[in-house]
Amino acid sequence: MNTLLEVGLGTAERVLGSRFLLAVLLPVLVATGASGGVALAATGSTPGDALRAWQRFSASGQLLAALGVLLGLVAAAYLLALFHLPFLKFLEGYWPETALLRGLRERRTARHRRRAEELWQRVTELHTAGAHLRASALATRLLAAYPPRPRLADGCLPTALGNRLRAAEFYPLERYGIDAVVIWPRLVPLVPAETTARVVAARTALDSTVTLLGLAMAFGTVWPLALLATGGPEPLTALTLLAWPLAWGAYRAALQAATAYGQEVAVTFDLHRLELPRHLGLDVVADPTAERGTWDDLAQFYLRNLPLPTSPRVNGGR
Repeated sequence: MNTLLEVGLGTAERVLGSRFLLAVLLPVLVATGASGGVALAATGSTPGDALRAWQRFSASGQLLAALGVLLGLVAAAYLLALFHLPFLKFLEGYWPETALLRGLRERRTARHRRRAEELWQRVTELHTAGAHLRASALATRLLAAYPPRPRLADGCLPTALGNRLRAAEFYPLERYGIDAVVIWPRLVPLVPAETTARVVAARTALDSTVTLLGLAMAFGTVWPLALLATGGPEPLTALTLLAWPLAWGAYRAALQAATAYGQEVAVTFDLHRLELPRHLGLDVVADPTAERGTWDDLAQFYLRNLPLPTSPRVNGGR
């Protein structure tokens, strides 16, 4: 799943820059500003005191200080970006293999699987009762929130975020027989720029919410402990704990962003999946069974270096 998330979205340096600014640097700036405000309040200072202290520097000193702060923030943002994918994997439910986390993962996975099965049973009940519109709406939400029903036994993850991203991974496999992790990085360079921009925008929104979640969790942990250790004002300590409701809101936003990202991935496969066979000179056959065979051939070619068949799907004239 992480290959599906990471590969093929940053082919242009401009796109990488915009993703970094919006998804990492901007949240870091917000967290730094909030930390500065807490530090001032903890020492009994005011913004006016900070401004007067700043004005005591010479012009060259102010310039050097500003450059130092800017470079420090950019370096911190790049360092944070290095840990973004491991943190996202943790949020998905890919946890270290320890006895404690293994048991927690199994329990939470079973809970999500049971919940999904109950909701699919509810879909069946609604269809039986003739409430087809309600049943279809519930089924649509289920397909976006969980792996497909036949994949629940081995496809569920212990977190809601992980299951939503898993649903995006399984969509092309269920519909077309496409191994998304293998095909996605080879397909994205061939799709129109407008489609790539939509996928990048959806992924940037997901990255932004995940970064905000991580920073809010860190803020809500470090500052209360630091204020308690130094005897800081109790109201200020309580105020910093509000970062945890913000983290909860960021996680809920991440769920919505993951759903939107999965939708963009699904649309890309629906509309543009045949660009890869055409690019490789393979005949595009308007038959679902034959198409599944083509994708299986390509997966075996890329994964195991098995040769592509010379007929009937290969177009030797291209």
